[in-house]
Amino acid sequence: MTVCEPMCGTGVRGVRLALESPGVERVVMGDMNPKAIKLARENAHINGVSGVVNVRLMEANLLLSIHSKPLSRFDYVDVDPYGSPAPYLDGAIRACKRDGMLALTATDMAPLCGVNPRACLRKYGGRPLRTGYCRESALRLVAGALVTAAAVHEVSPRPVFSYAADHYVRLYVKLGRGKKNVDRSLSEMGYILHCFKCLNRKAVSSRSIFDSAVCGHCGSPMGAAGPMWLGDLAEDAFCDDMLTLSERSAISSNRRLIRIIQRVRGEIGFPQGFYSIDKICSKLGTPSRATGEVISAIEEAGFRVARTHVDDRGLKTDAPIGELMDIIKSVKTDG
Repeated sequence: MTVCEPMCGTGVRGVRLALESPGVERVVMGDMNPKAIKLARENAHINGVSGVVNVRLMEANLLLSIHSKPLSRFDYVDVDPYGSPAPYLDGAIRACKRDGMLALTATDMAPLCGVNPRACLRKYGGRPLRTGYCRESALRLVAGALVTAAAVHEVSPRPVFSYAADHYVRLYVKLGRGKKNVDRSLSEMGYILHCFKCLNRKAVSSRSIFDSAVCGHCGSPMGAAGPMWLGDLAEDAFCDDMLTLSERSAISSNRRLIRIIQRVRGEIGFPQGFYSIDKICSKLGTPSRATGEVISAIEEAGFRVARTHVDDRGLKTDAPIGELMDIIKSVKTDG
């Protein structure tokens, strides 16, 4: 396996890949900071992987472009910039092999979460909304920008694992090729309509957005976020492999890591967005309810429900907003 980290900093991730990932034969790392390059080379030498790791003083897009021709591409490309990955999407797609994997990190949460919507539109081609689930929307906006950029090259990204944590979002995708796969990916693009009055939301395709701008629950106008990726943000089999490896390795003591993987896996197949129990209780003007009791009540009512990894008090469910509010009201408070 060949790996590229075009913004390596001191090279810690690339060195770890060379040391800890079986099958990695070559790691190409780059950075524009001469001091970072010096440290990356020293780190590779100290860890005994200088023969595997090649460190280059080079701008990220130039490094990716050099490796965009056939037989020069990588199995895995990791784009982890300070800020937005948007300027590097085209280069990263072209530098990745057929069926290769691309990892993206975005730390510009203010644009992605709706604080600066014009910046989000410029960078990702989509409009955000300031909602309780805006960090999930941030993942979907990044994925949507990637799908759109990849379609130009008849490449179809498929998310296999994605998460939001701390001050960033992180996305791992497999890259397929072919017109049919690209058309299938583009068909999963669309918008999330959100009602700020009653918290109702629904996903719609680009073609039907103008027919769906009124809330079906309370009749209020709905705001639109997108276009963005509306499909699943992870795959069952990939998450299962991650859990198996995590639980039998030295990182099994990292309970936060394993909890994130378990919850991301549990979110697969659920509608877009999630509901905060506290926000719904605030809308209802009632005391907040215990998470476990709300989950039990939703399941007893015949609906599916899962915790989200983004918010400990957030739930994904297929229950309509009206019935969800009735269910939460019916749950007794501790008092």
